[in-house]
Amino acid sequence: METESVVPKKIIPDQADATLDDEKGTQEGHFVGATLEIDETAPNDNNPDVEFRGAGLSRNRPGSTIGRQSVRSTTSRTSMRPGYIKTEYESKTFFSYKESAFDCAVRLCKKEIVPDIDGEMQGAWLLTEIDHWDIEREKMVFLCENSMLIFRYNFITSKVEYWKRVVLHIIDTIFVGDFVYPNYSIMPAREHGGVKICWNNGEMPSFGQRWNPICTTIPWAIFSHHPLLYNPKENETVTYNVDEFYESLIQQVSKVYSDKRPEEKVTVVEGPIVIESYANVASMVYNQSSVGFCRDRNGVSF
Repeated sequence: METESVVPKKIIPDQADATLDDEKGTQEGHFVGATLEIDETAPNDNNPDVEFRGAGLSRNRPGSTIGRQSVRSTTSRTSMRPGYIKTEYESKTFFSYKESAFDCAVRLCKKEIVPDIDGEMQGAWLLTEIDHWDIEREKMVFLCENSMLIFRYNFITSKVEYWKRVVLHIIDTIFVGDFVYPNYSIMPAREHGGVKICWNNGEMPSFGQRWNPICTTIPWAIFSHHPLLYNPKENETVTYNVDEFYESLIQQVSKVYSDKRPEEKVTVVEGPIVIESYANVASMVYNQSSVGFCRDRNGVSF
């Protein structure tokens, strides 16, 4: 089983506070949208002090977000694919939809939590991750007091194949909005949104990292709703909803900043999330066939 922990400059615990003074969060310049700043001194645990800047996203489009936490605000955070529905028959082809499959995954993945590093687990989600090659994969995501853990879990064999730890205090920017492709890209429009979590301080990965399809050191993670959320029976299921994860993430990052980086704020940007893909036929075939999800494909399971 592969594993990776993302920590800033290999910080030794008793040197962490000194090192953090040099870590400044910046946002990537090519994103255009409204910028929010989370104040580290939130008035209560449920509502961090957020300052809105800019016009924000247009909410006058079909397929708005349906999460229970996200609807507490007056605007939706991300969007769903309009007119896209997963029937109960299609849903049952996902091994993650089997009875107790999610609970079993949580139990096995939870073994990787180190209380002294991660703290207590705050929540678990089953989401879609979109990598730097525009490939979609099913991922278990844990949010703990001090870290975020991302698991590639095989629902067929009930095994953790790979996992990564990202400590929350190195996250500098969180993007939320619709996915778009660059100008001159021939990729079909995604027509939905998600979140992008960055810990790169605005620096782009090297050429070798970007062009390596199996690179695991890209300093960001992009998530969207799991396909099972499009099953009308699962519309209110928190587990598959990226907005529920987003709401919990900004709450927890705000708390960690107040402890680890009290003089700084994490930046939240509302606007288009650019996926750098121009003519990736491989990703179109891969995503169209849902290869990144554990499914029963007419007797063939992978």
